[in-house]
Amino acid sequence: MRQTSGKWVRITCLIGFFLAVPGAASSQEVVAILSAEWGPYREAFEGFQEAFGRPVPSISIMEGPPRISLETRVVVAFGGKAAQWDYPDRVVLIYGMAPGTKLGLRDRKGLSVEVNILPRAATVLARLKEMQPNLKRLAVLWSSESVEAYLQEIRKASESIGIDILSERLNSPVDLPDRLRNLFRKADAIWLLPDPVLVSAQNLSILKEYSWSNRIPFYAPTAGFVQQGATASVSSSFREVGRAAGLAAQEVLSGEWTLETIYPGKAEVTINVKAAEKAGLDIPKEALQKADRVLP
Repeated sequence: MRQTSGKWVRITCLIGFFLAVPGAASSQEVVAILSAEWGPYREAFEGFQEAFGRPVPSISIMEGPPRISLETRVVVAFGGKAAQWDYPDRVVLIYGMAPGTKLGLRDRKGLSVEVNILPRAATVLARLKEMQPNLKRLAVLWSSESVEAYLQEIRKASESIGIDILSERLNSPVDLPDRLRNLFRKADAIWLLPDPVLVSAQNLSILKEYSWSNRIPFYAPTAGFVQQGATASVSSSFREVGRAAGLAAQEVLSGEWTLETIYPGKAEVTINVKAAEKAGLDIPKEALQKADRVLP
C-alpha cells in the first residue's frame, strides 16, 4: 500500500509540473494559441473572449511549443505562426489573423475553419459602390493561391451589384508598375487584397502615386493603408475577427458545424478625404456619414 501511495504521489507531482510549464495547455475544451501576446493578436483574443462568453486559456508560441491536452476539442489560433502549428487531427482548428494561410486536407486531416480577415465580398463591394456610385470596372490585385477562394466570392457578388471584375494576378511584386501601366483607362478603381506577397510599404507607395497621378481610386485592405494615402478601405477590426472565432467555437462545441470559411460580422469603412480628392473621387455625403472613420 505504501508503494502504491508513493507512486500516485509521483504521478500527481508530474502532472502538476507539466501544467505549470509555459506553453502547456489547460484541460479545458477550448484553447487559444497566439503568435504573440501583444498588439493585434491580443485584441483578437479579447474579441474572442467576449463572443465565447467564458474564460479560455491563451498560450503564446513565443513561450515555447504549445501542448494540447486530451480534453481539448477546439484550438483557436491567431496569427500565421500559430495557425500553421502541428495540432492533433482530433481537434478542430479555428484560425484567423493569418493572411496567406489556407489550410486544407493536404495540411491536416482534422477540420480547419478559417476566419477571413475581410468581410463578405458582397458587403465590401456594396460599400465600395456607395462611395463610388459610377464604379463599373474594378481591378483586383492579388498573387497568392490563398486568396483565390475569396476572389471567387468577389466574382459571384459582383454579378448582382453590376461591377465587372478585372482579376489581375501578379507573379511577383516587381510586376506591379507594369501591370498598373497596362490598367490605365481600363479600370475605374483598384482594390488590393490582403495578400502578404503584395502588401508592403513599397507597393503602397507605388499604388498611392498611381492613384493620385492618374485620378483613380485605390481601395486598400486595411485602415492603416488609408492613413498613409489610400482612398478608402472596407475591412474588419482585429476584435471583430476574434468575435467571429468565438461564435464559431460555440457552434463547433454544439456539434453542428460544416463550414470551412467564415467572415467577421461587421465591416468598418475608413475614408481619406484628401486622398479621395487626389484620386478624382467625390464621395457622396451619405457614404461619408455612414463611414466608421473619416480622415481629413
